[in-house]
Order: sequence, then C-alpha cells, then structure tokens
Amino acid sequence: MTGRDPAAEPPSLKELPGDRLRVRAAGQEFVIDASCPHRKGRLVHGYVNPGTLRISCPLHHSSFDLATGCAVRGPGDDPLTVYRAGVWPGYYGSEQVWLPASEQLLEWGEEFHELMLGDELRMTAFRTAIAEAVRPGDVVLDLGTGTGILARWALEAGAARVYGIDLNEKVLATAAERLAEAGFADRFVPLSGLSFDLELPERVDIVISEIMGNLADNENFSAILDDARERFLRPGGTMLPGLVDSFLVPVTAEAAHAQLTGEGPRDAGGPEAFAALLAARGAEDPFSLYYDTVLPIAGHLASPRLIRRYDPAPAAAAGTETSYRVPLAYTAQRDGVFTGFKGYFVAQLSESVALDISGDDIEGRTTSDSWKHCYLPIERPVRVRRGDRIALTFSRRGGRDGNPFGQTYSWEGQVLSGTRVVDRFAHSTGPAAD
Repeated sequence: MTGRDPAAEPPSLKELPGDRLRVRAAGQEFVIDASCPHRKGRLVHGYVNPGTLRISCPLHHSSFDLATGCAVRGPGDDPLTVYRAGVWPGYYGSEQVWLPASEQLLEWGEEFHELMLGDELRMTAFRTAIAEAVRPGDVVLDLGTGTGILARWALEAGAARVYGIDLNEKVLATAAERLAEAGFADRFVPLSGLSFDLELPERVDIVISEIMGNLADNENFSAILDDARERFLRPGGTMLPGLVDSFLVPVTAEAAHAQLTGEGPRDAGGPEAFAALLAARGAEDPFSLYYDTVLPIAGHLASPRLIRRYDPAPAAAAGTETSYRVPLAYTAQRDGVFTGFKGYFVAQLSESVALDISGDDIEGRTTSDSWKHCYLPIERPVRVRRGDRIALTFSRRGGRDGNPFGQTYSWEGQVLSGTRVVDRFAHSTGPAAD
C-alpha cells in the first residue's frame, strides 16, 4: 500500500459490472446504482461533493446521500440504492489475514455476494467470457447463481433460458427479483438446493459456474462440476470455466505470519474469539487452517509449481479424484524468511479469456477482492538462502463433517541446505488420515 492519504484524493467514479458505480471520496468508498432513479441519468458523469458525500445527477441535478441513498434535492423522491459503504482503499491490505471465505460458504449472505459483485478482476473476466461463449438461443445452467449476475449476462447474450441453482434460498430470491426487474422473469428458472440432489427438465448447452475457491478446489468444485457435466450438459456442450490450474509457491510473509500469533485474522473478532473459533473447529493451533491473504509476488521465494489441473473434458474428467497427494520440490531463488505457501489458480474461462488471481496490486485492481490468495502457514519461520531446497507434500481429502463443500488439506515437508535438514513442518486442517 502507498503512503498517500485517501481522504486527500479527488473523488473518483468507476462503472462496475452489474450496472453499478464505485464512488471514492474523502477516504470513503461507496458502491451504488449507476443510474439515477429519477430518469436514469448516468451518475458516472455526475458531480460528487467530498464535503457532504453527496452525488448529483448530470441530467436533472437530483442529489443523493452516498451513505444512505436518500434523495436530498431535485425532481425525484425515490432513493438511490447503496450496495456497500466503507473506508477505502483498505478494507483489506497486503499481507492482511482474513478467515477463509470458502470455509464459510454455507453462511454467505448478500453482503459477501455484494463483495463479489464489486470484484473487478473476477467480474470483468466472467462478463467477457460469457459474452464470448453464450450464443443466442442457448440453454444455460448457472451453477451457484448467487444474486444472478452471471445469469443476467447470459440472458443479455441471448440465452433462451437460464436455470439458476443455489443452496441459499434468500440469495436465490434476490436473483429472481433482480432478473425480473431487468425483464428476464420468463427466461430465468430458479432452483433451490444442492445440485447433486436436483434434476433439470432438459440438457443445457453451457454450464457456467464460479464456485472455485482461491485454491480452486476448496469449494469441492471439481466433484460438483463433474456431476453437472454428466447429468446436465448436452453432448458437445460447453463448460465455463474450462481448464483450471492451481499453484503453490513458498513465500516470505512475516507480517501475515505475525497476525496469527497476535491479533488474529481481521474478521475473527480478536484473539479470544479467534481461539474459540479454532477450538470449535478442533484445530490444534492457528497453523491448522489456511487463510485468505493478498501475498506480494515480491515475497515469492521460488518459482510456483502446479499442484492440480481440472479439465472438464469427459475423457480427462473421468479420472478426476477429489482426494490426492502431490510431492513438490522448490529451490530458493533468493534469501528470505520462509513462512508458508501462497496458493492461487488460473482459470481458462473461454477461448480468449483467462482469470489469473495471482496478482498483488490492490489499488491497481490486479488482485481479487473476494478470493485474495490462499495462505498455508508453517508454525516456525525458517531463514533460507538462495539454493536451499523446500520439499513439500501437499494433499487433499474430500468431505468433512457432512459438509458437501468441505475438505481437509495437509502440507508437510522439510527445508534442506545442502544435505542438511534445517527444519521440518507438518500441518493439516483436519485430523490425520487413518
């Protein structure tokens, strides 16, 4: 992060996917509707008063409070919808540790879905890919539809019908409401439940989904998408995403590591609440969990290594296993303090669109607000020198505590300097395998 004072910056306005507008002024960030509720004037061309935190429409000069959306003056009385308000740019920062969103998937509410809608990296890639992949007349399945933004883009691309599956009935109702308001009520079919338990009345031309976690399969996406391909997709149909590769790289992230034995993750509620959370999970210590953290590329100690590839092509996916064990070896390319591993994915969404979440420039929007990176810490930081080796065995076991999206990850290995073992590490998010 830079040392600039956000409050001193001039107001900025940027259009976001989903016909929304991000407004930054006086150190605050707001995500609002992109059009005025009076006569649909484009607010991106409006005036923002950083002193009063109000935005004025350029068409008829209606003015709205950015924090509440209330109409302040002008010909219109209807309020402006405000989706998110808070301090910017740092509702998160580099090496700031957060609890893993993928582990809380069943608890996601509209607030987290709004965070995803404001994630420019994520939404721009999906919007472009859907416009490229969906053809007029296609029948589409949006698997994990959330508030329905991917379904909307498919319908705008000419889809004849979109089936939207989501486990959260409240969020699914929001999707149906928003798509009805957009004029797609007769072409969107909401289906509530777990996709494994549902049936469709017809095969679809394309399956669209963004149920990947930041390590790709930390929402059980490979098993879910394999099932969808087999039961819902017509022969020769399209899966979006296509190939998904996940990577691990050893990193130095001393600030992130210090938080785990200090104040704990940003959203854990403090050290005592964090300790109670770990105890409830049956975790031995803070290093028996992975975290969502933006980890700088400058902290990479070696070259990233591929740990898993998901290929939805029938011949390839037939051999997909949700449990695996992968040995990896790294050679340190510089001196540094080894504190754990950074995990991320690169997904080929369509023929010309790839989504790579490895970036680290928060203000430049090259990293993902909602995914961030996966941080797999080790308990004892180890100082390494160029040429030292890190041997890792990374494993995944599918299923945990009856959670259809759960899994257990383990990362164990050793650090070697020449032939000498400098240190060993062994961590797991669940009990040891029998």
